[in-house]
Amino acid sequence: MRNHNKILIWENERRLNKLVEFHQLVIEYFNNIDVEWISDRRIENQAAQMARTKINQAIPEAHSIIHHSGINPNLTVIPAPAVGGRVTTVNLIHNIFILDKFYMGEEADRECNDILDIIERVIGIYKSNHKSALIRTFNPFFYLGWLFDIISDLPFIAIGKFGFNQQKAKMSVMGRLVKGILYLITVLAAFLTILYLLDFLGPFKQFVHKLLGYNKAN
Repeated sequence: MRNHNKILIWENERRLNKLVEFHQLVIEYFNNIDVEWISDRRIENQAAQMARTKINQAIPEAHSIIHHSGINPNLTVIPAPAVGGRVTTVNLIHNIFILDKFYMGEEADRECNDILDIIERVIGIYKSNHKSALIRTFNPFFYLGWLFDIISDLPFIAIGKFGFNQQKAKMSVMGRLVKGILYLITVLAAFLTILYLLDFLGPFKQFVHKLLGYNKAN
């Protein structure tokens, strides 16, 4: 899945619809559960159980959409001093149905709001990027850059085919350097090809020679 600022208008709208649907499911689930005051155990009615099933099915894509918006869905939970325990980092989306194990006392009421806050922030990001996505859709240079990205990703795709961690290799310092070099080579090759097709390659070479002070006599 591509980052939110590298997608076309229909993908932007599709992700927005998925987020709105996920948002409604979360509200439906939390509106249909009760908590036993003695054990803090959740009691789900039939509507909550149906919403839970749909949420579980939607979580993988919803989490990916959130991740590619640049928003971190993790939350640091610090237990109250009177209760004790260690500080824990919790993924609000993946752990939506077991958050009651991390929230204690009065904080239990924050579960739904914390999840909805994350989803609503991401919805705002995609909405604010809607106009840019529309412009990208009709911008030929965007597709050219997309092609350059795909070409520069080919070595990492090959690494993934051999069973290695493709994303980890691409995000490493060496991986970024390799990707950057390949991207520049691809851009330069495309530029020279255009000059050749327009019959401007000869004049361009002369210009470069003159710029570098190159003298054939030498």
